[in-house]
Amino acid sequence: MKYKTLLNTLDQICEEAPDNFTSYKVDKTDLDLLNQARSKAFVHLFLKVKFGITSFVERQDFITEGTQDGGVDAYYIDKENKKISLIQSKFRTTKDNFEKKKITANDLVSMEIQRILKGEKEDSRGNDFSSKIKKFQNEWSKISDQAYYKYCVIILGNLENYTDEQIKRIIDNSDYEIFDFDRTYKELVFPLCSGTYYDPKEIKITIDLVNKEQSTLKQKISTNLGEFPIRVIFVPTKEIGRIMSKYKNSILKYNPRNYLSLSNNKVNRKIMESITKNNANDFAIYNNGVTIIADSFELTETTGTKDVGQVIMLNPQIINGGQTAYVLSRIYEDQKEEDYSIFDGKEVMLKVMILTNKTDLNIEFIEQISNATNQQTRVEEADRRSNDKIQIAIEEAIFDTFGYFYERKRGEFFNGIEKKYIDKKLVINRYDLVKAYLAWQGDAANARRSGTDAMFKEKRFKEIMKKYADVKKMFFAYKLLVNIESLEKNSKDHKFGISMKYGKMGIISAVGVLGISNEDIKIENIDELAKQKLGEVSSVWEGFIDYVTKKSENSSYISENVLDQDVYYKGSTVNGDIKKFFQKKHT
Repeated sequence: MKYKTLLNTLDQICEEAPDNFTSYKVDKTDLDLLNQARSKAFVHLFLKVKFGITSFVERQDFITEGTQDGGVDAYYIDKENKKISLIQSKFRTTKDNFEKKKITANDLVSMEIQRILKGEKEDSRGNDFSSKIKKFQNEWSKISDQAYYKYCVIILGNLENYTDEQIKRIIDNSDYEIFDFDRTYKELVFPLCSGTYYDPKEIKITIDLVNKEQSTLKQKISTNLGEFPIRVIFVPTKEIGRIMSKYKNSILKYNPRNYLSLSNNKVNRKIMESITKNNANDFAIYNNGVTIIADSFELTETTGTKDVGQVIMLNPQIINGGQTAYVLSRIYEDQKEEDYSIFDGKEVMLKVMILTNKTDLNIEFIEQISNATNQQTRVEEADRRSNDKIQIAIEEAIFDTFGYFYERKRGEFFNGIEKKYIDKKLVINRYDLVKAYLAWQGDAANARRSGTDAMFKEKRFKEIMKKYADVKKMFFAYKLLVNIESLEKNSKDHKFGISMKYGKMGIISAVGVLGISNEDIKIENIDELAKQKLGEVSSVWEGFIDYVTKKSENSSYISENVLDQDVYYKGSTVNGDIKKFFQKKHT
């Protein structure tokens, strides 16, 4: 599934190309041309995710792949961090080759790093470098502080047959990073699909110093986790809108909501009107502001421009006030011809908590801050659990093992679905997964009758997911639910009968009693396995219904010798009935 999602992603990147980029607009029945296009799109994927270059045309300017390219398929000059990345890519056209085939020394030795960086016009064989390599050399030659720059070779492919010393010897003793198949899936494909690919390592905010006798409140706050430096400052609403518009989910990693889920709220209209229908700075007083955690906070009031200062934050994340930031971003995006005068004179309070070391980053503590200060909208229990370490572990494990996307935050994969990077059938609803797994563990009744809030209450959720490391059976329980729903839709005369409507959790519980080994659960055959196990249960299901109908303990669920399945599957006897009946069948 992961490789298929990669191909979907590469094909959609090709679709982003303007019509005049004909090498990307190929007939998909011509496999040679298709694979050539995907190979170049693979480099686009890296540039887009790692450097945040959203424009196809801009990315294309950095691609040098072709004849006489000195073994360099692309480059990127990061002037802010003073780093040059030189990229060699080996895209493989089948899943097995992509995940198993290795780059060879012959591939690497073609990289003529030092000759290119020194401005040589010819390669080691006396052939002229391509115009694209010369363009890079020209850009590099114009940089005045070259001594401060570091360069790194980026290898997109599997490279395991050589030692560090051997690799460096081959690539002119350069530093290097390897993006093998696993890292590609985790660090390129998944972030793009979840909209978290543009990492806000450093954010700069321009501030207005007019009417500010003191621009910033500085204070240390003592908490149960230690002492935190706090900075409070009023910043232009335009700047918060600009930042949220650019980074979206990437700046909401520790927020219980994501960018999309912030859109569906009645509070948004009031926030929007307070900006769009008010010329004064009432917003600064009435709004609760935005709370950010960051590794550092620096402020300068000497920018060379009168009454203008600058704030720089490292690794910032919005933990509260996401609703405010979201609305400001929508207003920012709605301004035509980049006329942002609607924001003039309007500010919002920014509170920054500085994390003095990484141990300060405690999810429970962040959640407490969010719960205490977020009064604008109700946070559902499932949202409160969205950043729980269990949820993160499940999301990672399901993607790593099966290539599916567990939606721990509502709308988390909207970006991937909208851009057609991923099939929406691969996105797992969090409530469906949790209730299916609860049923698998033998509690069909609670799985049927408990709503989302009850299921995701902290204590209850952790009880259900205490065996979350057994992700294969968890995922299999979910796939059982998907297959039952398909039967319900397409097989009205199935042996399960009305139980497909009311007894889905009971059916899953029955399969759980019969059991299955982790070794049998593989992504290649999981649907066939689910159908097989459902077939085993369905073959005796009528006997099960007859069994429970005759039990005196179930008399309250019987009307005219017919089992009221709507009520029964929520009742107190169903769990025991399933266990007793199917254990006998198992033995």
